[in-house]
Amino acid sequence: MSNEYTVTLHALEDVTNLEEEWLSLEARCNCSFFLSWTWISSWVNTFKPECHVLKVQYAGSVVSLALLTKSRFSAPFRFSATRLHIHQKGNAICDQVWTEYNGFLVESAHETQSIQASMGFLSKHFSDWDELVVGAVTKKDAALLQSTSGLERHDLWSSPSYGVDLKKIRDNQQDYLGSLSSNTRYQIRRSFRLYEQEGELSLIHATDLDTALEYLNDVAPLHLKRWGEGISQSGFANANFVAFHENLIKIAWPKKQIDFIKVQSGTRVVGFFYNFIYRGTVYFYLSGLAREGNSKLKPGLCGHALSIQYYLDLGLNYYDFMGGDERYKANLGEQHDELFQIALKQPLFKFKVETLLRKIKNY
Repeated sequence: MSNEYTVTLHALEDVTNLEEEWLSLEARCNCSFFLSWTWISSWVNTFKPECHVLKVQYAGSVVSLALLTKSRFSAPFRFSATRLHIHQKGNAICDQVWTEYNGFLVESAHETQSIQASMGFLSKHFSDWDELVVGAVTKKDAALLQSTSGLERHDLWSSPSYGVDLKKIRDNQQDYLGSLSSNTRYQIRRSFRLYEQEGELSLIHATDLDTALEYLNDVAPLHLKRWGEGISQSGFANANFVAFHENLIKIAWPKKQIDFIKVQSGTRVVGFFYNFIYRGTVYFYLSGLAREGNSKLKPGLCGHALSIQYYLDLGLNYYDFMGGDERYKANLGEQHDELFQIALKQPLFKFKVETLLRKIKNY
């Protein structure tokens, strides 16, 4: 067997074979839920992308996998470009599901070498692309993609990522509220008292698949009211988004990778929280909250506080708010990373002109 990194690229035709290879590699990787076969298979089954499988092998073993698609990009005051994407389509309607902690599924011991081999292969042997667009990736992964490719990097989007270290709180023998600032703790406790004047504030977890799908339907009007009914606003205005999550819940539920929570004050619904659970981490994906007439009622803060304490008691390790600079994330957690959507550009004249014009504009 060769001890060199061998890269191959082929059109995705046999999903069953890909599933076997992906699950085998996933078991050996320290990856996020968004690179699990649960998420990837939901993406493939929902959007039916025309994609290629990029595979790296070392000593006969698969050490890296990624699914690539192509799109054509054009925008005012920009040169048109052919883009490569990893686990996205370059289509706003399909990509509204927003894959975070994206990138290559790769064994840690082979990370740098296999990504370097992959980027070299794409530059030499996969023609007709101008830039690779990938996101959202961590600060470390963005830097690694840039350094291994040797391509110019342009950041299209960036955001802090916040979370709560449940293991640390548990090791310090604290409860969750005790770990917060006095001001945030006061706001939550005051809101608890006001809600409990209506009735007990409680978490009601979906206990079967049908209920989880029912909660997905019930959260929609709350989310639409908060984010808007335009196709680029709430995902629930997008039938593709809804179909993706229906598929995801059906696949993830038997694996206990979904937790859908309804928060009630007495019998009144205060909100819903839709979370993924994977390898000891809770990924908070979205919520739908009641509009309260009293500004002292904090449905989001209360729902998160109750959920975080529940997961703390359950023995999980981390509660991840993921990307977003909303104030409540900073109040309830601590920044643990920064996420980016990046474009790695081929050394083309049109990009040099764009870079020059961007510098002139910034100056």
